[in-house]
Amino acid sequence: MTKEEKQPLNIDALIQPILHSEPKSNWPILLSNLRLTHPDNAELSYRIAVILEQIGAFLASEQAYIHCLKLAPNNYLIYLYLGHLLENTGNEEIALVCYALCEMLTGNFKQLQLASTTASQTLERFQQAWRCMERNLANAKNIETARWVQYSSKPFKTAQAPHLFYVSELNAMPIWQAETLDWVQAFKAAIPEIINEFYHNFDSAASHLAPYLSGKEYETAFPTLANNDRWQALSLFKEGLEDTSVTTHFPVLINALKSVPCYGLTDAPYEVFFSKLAKGQTIPPHYGLSNHSLTVHLAIDIPPNCYLEVNGERTLWQENELTVFDDSYLHMAHNGGDRDRVVLIFSIWHPNLTLSHRQAIQSEFKYRQEWINSLREKLIKYTNRSQNS
Repeated sequence: MTKEEKQPLNIDALIQPILHSEPKSNWPILLSNLRLTHPDNAELSYRIAVILEQIGAFLASEQAYIHCLKLAPNNYLIYLYLGHLLENTGNEEIALVCYALCEMLTGNFKQLQLASTTASQTLERFQQAWRCMERNLANAKNIETARWVQYSSKPFKTAQAPHLFYVSELNAMPIWQAETLDWVQAFKAAIPEIINEFYHNFDSAASHLAPYLSGKEYETAFPTLANNDRWQALSLFKEGLEDTSVTTHFPVLINALKSVPCYGLTDAPYEVFFSKLAKGQTIPPHYGLSNHSLTVHLAIDIPPNCYLEVNGERTLWQENELTVFDDSYLHMAHNGGDRDRVVLIFSIWHPNLTLSHRQAIQSEFKYRQEWINSLREKLIKYTNRSQNS
């Protein structure tokens, strides 16, 4: 064996003599000293932390979890177990931080706390963490009738099921009549110029086309469409950011959108893009993120056998016409034609929302994002303070 090669640490051989030969009152100091003897072994720190927690040596357990966290910052179980310890010892604020960081590493707590394949001890902690998150994070701070869906077990009263944010008491219809919206007539007057501009300028901007679903997180729900050219977007605005290299090609459209109550978390539209769905492709049924906006399609190039289906109601795009629908209902799209389907897509605020409601929602999203951005800093400050006390 070379000097570089090391025998793996036999953790049981180190811990068991203490547990079997020493009185329980000695365990905290002996196990803590053992941890300090092997300061680079995360598994040993974790095992010791769990044992110390189980016998009620909470301070020593917390120190072991924190040490383990520094050694293995991407291990979701450490955040979960440390959060559980902190919650049970009265520090729900930092416990919530730990749970939120755990969720970032694992995904949806709503599903994890129901998993039957997880070890019972871990499952109990997931379930307790979920209750803590629901208690603290489900209700919106800035708008009384809204909730963050991923932290809420409250059922919907309609067929809507957005998976991020929900505002109750809004008129709920799968498909809206465009003509009932007060901005539509002015926008429709500009449609011929918008279409003409599209056909003249799209090819010049086409180098900016990108997969609409980009990232590994989409590969499970949209396996045939994620990260490929079967569903592409030419984005003028994406997540509130303007791509001036694209918008410069479409000044008529940009001007027409100024009279539209475009949804956005800032003054800019959240999302405006040309959606290009390849022939033979189907966007499978799915729910959108929220119900406080409606989705608008301007049909540009529609082959035969193309349709949109919302809450089981099928509608056909009509070229140069607008389709308005609520994507918090289950919806899907199909292109059974012989060429690409192209529509312009943008979102508008739900018509029931007043200016003050819109501002409250924007403040809510800003507050939640700032809280998320501060999580790691909050935990670092706490752990540094804890270790120095």
